[in-house]
This record gives sequence, C-alpha cells and structure tokens, in this order.
Amino acid sequence: MKYKIITQHLLVFALVLSANDALFAKKKDKNKSAATPVVTRKDIEEQSIFISGVQAYLLGNSQEAITRFNEVLKLDPKNDAALYELARIAFESGNMDKSIELSQKAIKLNPNNEFYYQYLAEAKGEKKDYDGASKVYETLLKLKPKEYDYYYDWAYMLSKANKYKEALAVYDVIEKKTGIQEELVFQKQPLYIKLGRVEDCVKDIEKLVKLYPDETRYMNLIGEVYQANKMYDKAIQTYQQILSTYPNNAEALLSMTETYRKKGDKKTHDEYITKVFSNKNIDIDAKIMTFIPYIEKIQKDTSMRSEVLKMADLIEAAHPGDVKAITAKADVLYNSGRKKEAQTQYIRAVNVPGDIPSTVWIQLYVLDAELEDYDSMLKHTQLGIEKLPKNPFGYFYNAIAQQQKKNNQAAADILMKSFSISKEDTDKSTPYAPQLKLQMLITLGDVSYELKNYARSDSSYEAALEIDPNNATVLNNYAFYLSERNEKLEKAERMSKKSNLLVDNNSAFLDTYAWIMYKLKDYKEALEWIEQAMALPESKERPELLSHYGDILYKNGEIEKAVEQWQNALQKGGDKATLESKIKNKKIN
Repeated sequence: MKYKIITQHLLVFALVLSANDALFAKKKDKNKSAATPVVTRKDIEEQSIFISGVQAYLLGNSQEAITRFNEVLKLDPKNDAALYELARIAFESGNMDKSIELSQKAIKLNPNNEFYYQYLAEAKGEKKDYDGASKVYETLLKLKPKEYDYYYDWAYMLSKANKYKEALAVYDVIEKKTGIQEELVFQKQPLYIKLGRVEDCVKDIEKLVKLYPDETRYMNLIGEVYQANKMYDKAIQTYQQILSTYPNNAEALLSMTETYRKKGDKKTHDEYITKVFSNKNIDIDAKIMTFIPYIEKIQKDTSMRSEVLKMADLIEAAHPGDVKAITAKADVLYNSGRKKEAQTQYIRAVNVPGDIPSTVWIQLYVLDAELEDYDSMLKHTQLGIEKLPKNPFGYFYNAIAQQQKKNNQAAADILMKSFSISKEDTDKSTPYAPQLKLQMLITLGDVSYELKNYARSDSSYEAALEIDPNNATVLNNYAFYLSERNEKLEKAERMSKKSNLLVDNNSAFLDTYAWIMYKLKDYKEALEWIEQAMALPESKERPELLSHYGDILYKNGEIEKAVEQWQNALQKGGDKATLESKIKNKKIN
C-alpha cells in the first residue's frame, strides 16, 4: 500500500479554501440579494485565528496550533476544517483514538472532503482496525471513484484484515480500470498464495509474460512461485523453458540449482553447481548471492565444507583475480575453522590491483586479531590506512596491535589522528558508528592511563559514557582507574556499583567495588565484595584479585589468611617484589 499522508503545502491550500468556504458562505442579509454573502467581524476573526493555527503547525509548534484551532471551534463549533487540523495533529502525536473522534466529527459536518476520510482510515489502520479502515475507503471511493490510489489502500486494508478474496476483487476492479500492471500483479501474488490458489497466481503472472515476452524475469517469477510452494517439477519445467531460449540466463540457472537442492536431487544439483559456477558468462555477483547461504551452513554442517570449498574454487577459476572470488574462498576457509589459510587468502584479496572493499580489509584485521598475530595486524592496518585513510577501522585495529605490543604512545597517537581526521571529514563518507567510537575511546583511555596521561584517560572515559552511560565495562574500568589513583573515590564507588547492578557475577567488577571500599577504609564491606568475587572459579587464576583479597583480609585482622592469598597471587604470576615483601613481613608495606 502506498500509505500516504498529504503534503503540508497541499493541505494548506485545501484547508484555507475550506475555511473560506466555511466562513464566507454563511449568513445572508434578508434585505440583500441571495447571491451576496454578508461577512461579519466574527467571520474575519475566525479566519485569522485559523490561519495563525496553520502557521503555528507548519512552524512545528503543535501546542500553539491546538490552542488556535480550539479557539476557532469556540467561535464556530461546526468548523470542520479546524476539527480536521486537530485530528491531524492527534494522528502525528500518536493519539489515534482522538484522531478518529475528530475526523468523524469533521466528516459529519462535511461529508464531501476526501482528506477527512483519509486520516480516519489511516488512524484506524494504525490501531489495527483494518476492517474499519477498509470500510472507510469503501465509502471514500463512492465519493472519489476515479482516485485509483484509494483502491490500492482499500485492498491493502482488506488484506490486513485477512479478507483476501475481497482484496483480490478490489484489485480486479483496478485492473479493469487501468489494465494489467506489474505492481498490481505483485500485490495480488501473496493473496493468491495465502488462499492456496497457486495456479491462479501463475496465471496472473502469465499476463505479464504475454505482454513482455522478452522479459525473462516474469517467467523466473513463475518458477519461484512453484519452488516456494514445493511444486519442484513445475518449477524445473519453467526454468527449462527459459533456458531453451536463453541458455546462459543466470537467474534461471541459479534457481534451477536451488530447486534441485530443495528437491533433494543431489546428483543433478551438483551437476548444475558445476555448470553454473564454472560458467564465465554468468555475473559473479549472481553466483555470490547463491553461494552465501552455503557459507552460512558450513558452520553447523561440517560435512558440507569440502563441497562448498569446491564451489568456491569453481568461482575463482571462472573469475581469476577477482577480489570477490578470492574473498568467497577466504570466507569458506574462515567458516570452516581454517583461519590461517583464510588469512593467506584475505591477504591475496587486499593485494589485488584496484579499489578493495573496506569489508575485506576489516575481515583481515579481525582475523589477525583472532589469530593474535599482532605483527601482521600492524602491517595490514598500516597498508589499509594508506588505501582507505578515512576508514576508522584501520586506525582502531592498528591501535589495538600497538597496545598489545606495549607501544602505548603509538596507540594513543594513531587514535588521536583518527579522531582528528573524523572532525575534518566534512563529507562524512565513513562516519564513526557509535559502538566503534566507544571502543576507540576505551582503548585511548586505557593507553593514556598507562602513559600516566590521566587527564586524557579520564576525558576519554567521560566521552565514552556520553555515548553509552550504561556500559558496564566503561563504568568499571573508569572506576578502577580512579581508585588506583585515590581520586574521586565517591564517583568511582557510584560507577562501580552501577556496573555490578548491570552485570551479575563478574569477578573483575566485584573486585573493583571491593577495592574502592578498601580505599575508602570500609574494610568490612570490602571483604564482603571480594569474597563474592573469589566465589567465582576464574578468580583463583587472577593474581591481582588474589593480591587484593590478601590486602583486604589483612585490614580485617586475618593475617594468616592474608599471607596465604599473597602466596597464591605470587604462584599465579603476581608482582614478585611486592608480594614477597608482604609474605616475609606478614604486613602491608
């Protein structure tokens, strides 16, 4: 359905004319000719207020518009134009009940205005009263029998009301009036299917085939209808009919392949796969669209991996050196768990001459990260930044690689450069997605903290919270950094507590809150929280948590238990000098 709202400019003209009709075709002076209307001061005032209401509405001041239109109705309760304007405002504010009420009042006063019916129908549609909306359109078409858009709207509402036969009957009326149209046939198609009238659906599409015999997509559509309804033999016959005239028709060949797959005829399916994917005359994009579902399946169905890899080899053989073909094979290898081979294939893809899609570069960065191959990530991101200097992903993954290699200053520099480019990029061709920017700010906050640039670290985390104030990781990390510096502990406490409310049973988050309580000298509370953290299995492998546990136990007077936890922390790789001193002296230095 073309679910339409009349444009504001057309409405203004229509309403002003309506207002003029309503205001000036009123009282007649008995002493004057019947053709000479009398315009009163009240009429002029009413018109002025109405126009000011329209102006307020166009300027976006709906409340002022409502006030003005209600003033009009006080002067003249039968002003249908004012009622309509209020109905429109109610509709746009989401108050469908009010819009319906006001539209009905306007129609009662002026049953010949099509706009009133339109808003009434659309408001009913929004309330899912599709049957009621369809009846409004039926009435409207008695008023405007030549407005074909209303027939489409009527049919749409009937179909939404599950009155498929009635909707088809309306479409038949349109066809008689306008002739066969593609849009009309397409609108009728799902209705036939819902009624189980597959052959009637096909007959309808055949009308387009007769009109446009050289337009193969209509014959292909018939095949799709048969295929979708598991009438595989008829679908195959349809595709064969197309291929008898157009043997290289990509859509028919690919659909034939899919039909044999659904039919369970693996032998013929495989024959067509070879035939289609090795055909150099078939566009690679069409092959890739057919290929994608197979890539998705191999994650779960490992038995298909060799078969799908063979498909990828066929595509690449037919399109040697095409980045799409190379990437298709890389995707298969990746989804088959052969990540090192996939990495090699993606490297081949980015080295193809010409423009390489940013998605290929990003996939290579992600794969480098998954393989923890940070040397490769540095190399690839540097090359990617040269090729795509406005794409933020290259900068982000370069910073991650630098951070992992302990090059914190280089990581900070590349992130700052990225943000600078983003500000300068006036065309916004590659805008920073909020989540990407969030991750970049977190990384900048982390490396800045390591560099002891606490002002930049804090500002990065503050900016991250502006993007997502309920991000538990941001809240926790920021709180922890503040606690480590013994700064703004009350703020740190609030953030840490919030992170624990957002995420249950996270050992790191629990430890942060415990450590803040420790810094605030609330040792009893600190012990309660650290013991919650230590109850989680992963905590026993984290030297920092074990060390904190020891310190908190010590402050609670449990010296021997504290020493035991310091020893555990030392065994798990904690700070040797600090822990050995605590263990030897049985106290915190």
